[in-house]
Amino acid sequence: MMKKTLKILCALMLLCGCEAPAADVPQPAEVQEEEEQVFACRAIDFYDYSTPVPAGEKIGDDYFQDTLFGGDSRMGSLFLFSDLRDRGAEIHYVTSLSLWGIYDVAMETDDRNLYDILMATGRGNIYMLIGINEIRSMDFTAWTDEYRAVIQEVKEEHPGVNIYLILNYHPLEVSGLTDEELNEHLQMENDGLISIAREEHVYYLNPDEALASNGKVREDIVWDGLHLNTEGSQIFADFIATHVVREDVYVKEICE
Repeated sequence: MMKKTLKILCALMLLCGCEAPAADVPQPAEVQEEEEQVFACRAIDFYDYSTPVPAGEKIGDDYFQDTLFGGDSRMGSLFLFSDLRDRGAEIHYVTSLSLWGIYDVAMETDDRNLYDILMATGRGNIYMLIGINEIRSMDFTAWTDEYRAVIQEVKEEHPGVNIYLILNYHPLEVSGLTDEELNEHLQMENDGLISIAREEHVYYLNPDEALASNGKVREDIVWDGLHLNTEGSQIFADFIATHVVREDVYVKEICE
């Protein structure tokens, strides 16, 4: 009789819904928050340092107010006859300056040597024109190595500075050299400058693009077959002003 009563009570409990409650089971969220994506960004320089600076829009005066020019007597033409100083440029030169003389020869524009001027400058753009006084050399290996060392030291002293090497434009003649020898020596010297630009990531200008005709400097824009006259100096200055690398064109931020 007791067993029958228990069975009846269990049946009544089931009918009344009094079974033991089920354990709570966590339900999947209908909308899951997406994980935040993290990107690594870096600046990529797309400039080709093995090519001369291309032509572009003429740069403003504020650029030259942050620019230093240094070199031999050909740079003196820019100092004397162009509008670059009026636009704010600092220009230093001395006659017959060689690469080896930049350490101890005082400038005609300053009582310091060019090396000390380069090391002390606070300007963000540096242009150098040196080489015509060594053009009679038969081997430009040591010359290129020394020039490269100078550029490396300038970069180390002034991180972020923009350096422009100016190739040696082709004079009408150089005493002691035949036309064939002059062509060969200029090519070797300028090839050395281009190799420095490519390896050290500095810029170079080819002034023959503006100054030369039939492979040599135009006769009507030089005093003596080498040094630029007033017209030639301004042509050179305008060439420089329209051949400036704008980093916003070549440096892009890539995030990935």
